[in-house]
Amino acid sequence: MGKGKRFSARRAFRSSLGCGLVAALCALLVPGVRAAGDSDLEARLKAAYIYNFARFVEWPARANRGVLRIGVIGQGDLALPLEQLVRGKTANGRPIEVARVGALTGADCCEILVIEKSEFKHAREIAQSLAGIPVLTVSDEEDGLRDGVMIAFQLFEESVRFQINQEAAEHAGLRISSQLLKVALPGTRKHL
Repeated sequence: MGKGKRFSARRAFRSSLGCGLVAALCALLVPGVRAAGDSDLEARLKAAYIYNFARFVEWPARANRGVLRIGVIGQGDLALPLEQLVRGKTANGRPIEVARVGALTGADCCEILVIEKSEFKHAREIAQSLAGIPVLTVSDEEDGLRDGVMIAFQLFEESVRFQINQEAAEHAGLRISSQLLKVALPGTRKHL
C-alpha cells in the first residue's frame, strides 16, 4: 500500500472516529429519548444531561479552575446515578466531583447545583441567594424556571427534556453553548 493510500486510510479512520464521538454526544443530547414510566432510566438520563451541562457551559475566568464540583441539595433520584456517571470523568479538562450539599450555605462552593425534588419548595430562595454568582442551578421540577433556576428538567411527550433560563445564566456570568441551546425546549423564560 502506498504512502498516499495509508494516509487516506488513517484520515478516514480518524474521521469516522470523530463522527462516532459526535454521534455519542448527540445520543446523550438527543431530545427524543423516552423515559416516562421508568424512574431509574429517567434519573440516569438526567444525570447524563447534567454531565453534558458541565461540558457545554463556560464559567467566568475568575471561577475556580480546579475540580468542577456538582452539588446536590435535597433528597431525590439524581445524586447516585450522577456520582456513578461522572466517576473518573472530566469536563473541559477539569475532574468532576459530586458532593451532597446539606444547607444553602454550602451551595456557593460548587459550579453546578442540582435541586432535588424534596427541596423544590425552596427553589426560589436558592436561586435568589445565588443570583449573580457563577453557579449553574438545575431543577428536577418542571416549574424551576418560574423560580429563577437556570435549567429545569421537563417530561415532554414522554421524553426527558429541559428548558434554559439564559438570562439568569448570563446574569451569573455563565455562557451556555449554542449546541446546548439547540437541544433545549423552546420557551426560555425571563424571571430575574
